[in-house]
Amino acid sequence: MKAIRSSIGLVVMTMILCGIIFPLAVTAIGQTVFHEQANGSLVTQKDQVVGSKLIGQQWDEPQYFHGRVSAVKYNMDPTMLKENGVASGSHNYSNGHPELKKRAADLKQHNGHPTPIDAVTESGSGLDPDITVGNAKQQVARIAQQRNLSSEQLNQLISKQAHQGTMYDDYVNVLELNLALDQMSGR
Repeated sequence: MKAIRSSIGLVVMTMILCGIIFPLAVTAIGQTVFHEQANGSLVTQKDQVVGSKLIGQQWDEPQYFHGRVSAVKYNMDPTMLKENGVASGSHNYSNGHPELKKRAADLKQHNGHPTPIDAVTESGSGLDPDITVGNAKQQVARIAQQRNLSSEQLNQLISKQAHQGTMYDDYVNVLELNLALDQMSGR
């Protein structure tokens, strides 16, 4: 009987420690030390949340920079959400997959020069918010035409928004780049 009481006491103590005290401590530390990150690194404009720096969004309009291809369409397709729920992931195609070859050929025909790899491949999560500077620069001609801006203005904007990559190419956050683009265009 003594062993059973000790076992029950140990289980209750462990549940309180691991189920209540530890989560509350981690939450308190996150909210005080990493407040912005703990709340999703949200981007606001005119006191309204427009997105997160950490999760990509679908940009299809020709006057905006487009993000990476997403197998889950950044969870913005209501049909996919109804069928599959919120998801992440990618198709994980090999370099020789016909879908990747088709995407690269379509973009090369549209842009007239070789396509950066991140313009045709999905990120591992399918929710990547960033594109390489090379990918952004390949979209400059289309956006300049749509917005009546010069290529030089757009290239300067990309340079201002660029972050230095450590193990990969320099990159830009697509949401922040498009918001800066709207501000530049007076929208």
